[in-house]
Amino acid sequence: MLIHKGTQEICTKRLKLRKFALSDAIYMFKNYATDERVTKFLTWKPYKNIEDIEMFLSERISEYTCQNVYHWAIEINNEIIGSISTTHMDEKNCNCEIGYCIGYDYWNKGITTEALSAVMNFLFNEVGMHRITAKHDIENPASGIVLQKCGMQYEGKLRDYYLRHDGTYSDSLVYGILENDKMILEMKIL
Repeated sequence: MLIHKGTQEICTKRLKLRKFALSDAIYMFKNYATDERVTKFLTWKPYKNIEDIEMFLSERISEYTCQNVYHWAIEINNEIIGSISTTHMDEKNCNCEIGYCIGYDYWNKGITTEALSAVMNFLFNEVGMHRITAKHDIENPASGIVLQKCGMQYEGKLRDYYLRHDGTYSDSLVYGILENDKMILEMKIL
């Protein structure tokens, strides 16, 4: 049984993962939500104006009243540089899927791995998840590297799974981790 706690603030060595605020729109606009490089492998198009980002944020912020919503802003040096959230939740089977995106200037610095690891620990240890999955576009292998660094195992390929915002379909690679896998991984690190 899951014990929902809602989107709680999580601090890591470099990051603060927290609820979004409407004032974050400017950083979303500046750091990632308007960048075609960031959205290339995502289902949503780059935003064209800050008003649309504010509308998106208003919707997300209103969802924070639900304890089973987990949608974090990734903050570094007092700026929002990305987001990470549960995208699907299966209450009965105690599992969820995680998705994330981060600004291009912050790629290849271990930030996404740090954020994902922290969120996975929270979901396993605080909420009681049994299984966490994540998928990525086959043409975005860097995302798969992040998942592997966090201890997730490759589980298969879904053909033509994603309809990208440019109208093309892409295969999706699926990774997963069980609560027991995470504990074994942590013991090996010690």
